[in-house]
Order: sequence, then C-alpha cells, then structure tokens
Amino acid sequence: MALVALVTLVGGPVLGQRDILRVGVLLTALLVVGATATLRSRSSLTLESRSKVGFVEAGNPARVRLSVRGTGRTTGARLVVEDTVPLALGGTPRLPVPALADGEVLDLDHTLRSDVRGSFEVGPALLRARDVLGLTESRQVLGEPVVIDVLPRVHELTELTLGDLGGSRGSSASASSTTSPDDASIREYRVGDDLRRVHWRSTARRGSVMVRSDEHPGRPDVLLLLDDRESAHRGRGPASSLEWAVSAAASAAVHLHRRGHHVRLLHAGVVEPVRELDEASAVRSLLRSLSRLTPGPPDSLSRSVAALGRAESTLLVAVLGDVDADDVRPLMSARPLGAPALALLLRTREWDAGARRADTAATPGADEAERGLQRAQLVLARAGWRTATASPADAVPDVWSRLARVGARAPVAAPDVRDALA
Repeated sequence: MALVALVTLVGGPVLGQRDILRVGVLLTALLVVGATATLRSRSSLTLESRSKVGFVEAGNPARVRLSVRGTGRTTGARLVVEDTVPLALGGTPRLPVPALADGEVLDLDHTLRSDVRGSFEVGPALLRARDVLGLTESRQVLGEPVVIDVLPRVHELTELTLGDLGGSRGSSASASSTTSPDDASIREYRVGDDLRRVHWRSTARRGSVMVRSDEHPGRPDVLLLLDDRESAHRGRGPASSLEWAVSAAASAAVHLHRRGHHVRLLHAGVVEPVRELDEASAVRSLLRSLSRLTPGPPDSLSRSVAALGRAESTLLVAVLGDVDADDVRPLMSARPLGAPALALLLRTREWDAGARRADTAATPGADEAERGLQRAQLVLARAGWRTATASPADAVPDVWSRLARVGARAPVAAPDVRDALA
C-alpha cells in the first residue's frame, strides 16, 4: 500500500493526472490514520496479573488466566492479546479484547494441554493492535515469561505388600506406623539432613551431631532407581520406553508417598537431595525432576549403582531399561543390607519399530536381547529381588500388579497428582 501510494504521488503530477494524485493522497491518509491508531493503542492496556500454573500433568488440561487493565485511551484499532505458548502445549492463543474504560479489568482465559513431559517457557503476552482496514499493526510486550513443568503421567496402582521380601519385617506399603519417635533409629548427621531431625540427647552423649532416620517398620524409606541411559531405551516421543519408565517411576513415587513413605530419586549417579521442609514438597520436587529428565550417557546406570552404596534406604525400587546379567550384578553388592528390592525390567527392543517388523534380519538381535533380559531377571530373582517385565502394550498399573503380587487386593483410589501435591 505504501509503495502504491508513493508511485501515485510521484506519477500523478508527472503524467498530469489529478485523479491518480488523489488516489495517492487517499492511500497516504489511510496509512497515516491507521498508523496513528495502532501506535496510540500501545499504551491502552497493561497486564494486571497472570495465574501461576507452575505445573500440569501430561494429558491433563490446565487453565491460564491473564488479567488486563484498561488505561482509558480510546483508539480505532482492534486489540488482540497473544500469550506465547510452545506448540507442545497447544500453540499460541489469540484472545480478542474489547475497548476498556480507564481502570477496567478483563480476565482472559486459555487452556494448556500437553502429552509430552518437560519444562516449557510460557509468555510473555503480546498486545497486537491493527487498524480497522488491517493496513498497519503494532506490538507491545506485556509481562514476563514463566516456566511451566509438564509432569509425567501418574497412574492408579495396587497396594504393595512386602511381607515375603527379606528385610521387610512383614511391612506393607499401606500399613500405618505405630512406632513412637523415641524408637526411631539414630545415625550421624549428613549434609542436607533436616535440622529439625537432630536428636539432641544422642548428640550430647556421643559428642557429634546425630539425627533421627525415622525408618519405622511400617513406613520404610524408598529409593527409586531409574535407568535413564539413552542406549538402554527405544522409541521416540511419548511412546518411547524412556517415557514409559518415567511414568512408572512417577506413579510409584506418588503411590508410596501417599502412604507415608519418604521417597527419593536416583538417576545418572545422583540421589536427588531433599531440601524441602515437608514430604508434599519433596514429592513435588521429585516429580519436577522427572519432568525435566533427559536421556543419560552410557555409564549412567553404573554411576547410579555406585551412588546406591552410599544411599540410605529400606526399600529399593528399580526401573530398568535394556539390561543383561552383567548390568544387574553390581546391584547385588550395592543393595542396602537386608533391604527389600523390586525391579521392573522393560523389553525395550519391542519399543523399536524396526524390531517389531516381520523381517528375519531383526530376529537374531531381538532373540539375544530377550535372552539377556531373562538372564538379568534370573540373577535378580536369585538374589531375592521381586521382578516383573513390561512391553509397550502393557499398562503401568498391570505391570505394578504383577510386581506387587496382590492380585486379590482391590486397587486404591486413583491418585490425582494435583491432590497428591497439595
């Protein structure tokens, strides 16, 4: 439009055509009026507030609310607020805004949804203003971006009984603890321990800082070991074996947390530290760590096994990818003495689309992987581990039921992750 206006303004006098010159003047006037209206609109709105979502569970919607306040400046432009949203969360919504009086507040809502866990940046919001003819547009940034974590899917799981496992002392994952705090075992203080757990009487008697480990028979501490090696998993995106493993670990964490257990996560050789003052915050931190987890290097499992020997737990739950007997043997010596242990092994080759095709070239490798998995399962079972295997068609609750071995028990209420984190 500007180019046409320039040509007609110059060409009209040269050709002696007043009508062409009038067209150029009209086009120029439209551009000037449109630009003035859009520029005035830059200060017609301010962002009053943004709802703090923080996190959303994969597959579940989350509502975001933007409150905008009018400044009283009237313009002839059409106003639209766009909240910058990644495609993984549904894409950027366009929210029309009517003319607002000075001080008038309008709430604009849109919905986020994602099937992919991860950490995403949402915002800032953009105010777009266009004149009525759509000739000019101006943009203004409203507010600052925020980070939203998409947590892994959490499934309903059956109760877990530990009575037939060594070191469990007949405990149950749903049993309530009746042991008094005075009977809690005492150990030396370690960096990161909650100072509220200091046992002052033992500290004074022994001359070093001692803390209560609070490892009651009915509520053992739980250590979740997650095999995050990129080489140990197959598939892509939400349908990959790594995502299945992350969802299984998250479901176990929430399930055990809701029954009063202290749960920590071990992956890539690092035990996630507990800095929070309460268990609800601790499990929220654990799920956020799982949401941000990325595939690890080839030595990730061996580093985790080495760290396992330094960790303190009375129940070990391992979610393993593509492993063989050599991979799991170090777990035998690293396992805490007398601690019950459970292993969930994934048949990762079945997640590989190429391995599922009916071609003979893929059969030998798949057979060897299956034999390696069976040997690993046998090694763990002989060492007193309770094991179960999972395939792409298996649901997390079904595999957990096989691991729990309580088929006669009814499943507990579905763990809504938002209630668990409240």
